[in-house]
Formats: sequence, C-alpha cells, structure tokens
Amino acid sequence: MSNVLQKQHENFRTAKKIMINLEDLLGGQVALFRQSAITNLMNS
Repeated sequence: MSNVLQKQHENFRTAKKIMINLEDLLGGQVALFRQSAITNLMNS
C-alpha cells in the first residue's frame, strides 16, 4: 500500500473497513487488489 493510502486509512480499525473504502475509491480494481492482498497474506 502506498504511503498516501496508508495515511488515508491509518484510523480504520479493521481490514474490512479499509477494503470497503478502497472499493468506493477504486471500483472494479478492488477485486484484483483483494486477491493480491489475500495471496500476500497467505504467503507470509
């Protein structure tokens, strides 16, 4: 996540709230982002 997005989302308490906000901001790109985030989480 870029530094700008980190700053915008630092007060969100859950990943779900961040994902909902990103869906509003990015529209269809979020599905790809979500999959990438899940893959990265599972690989860590």
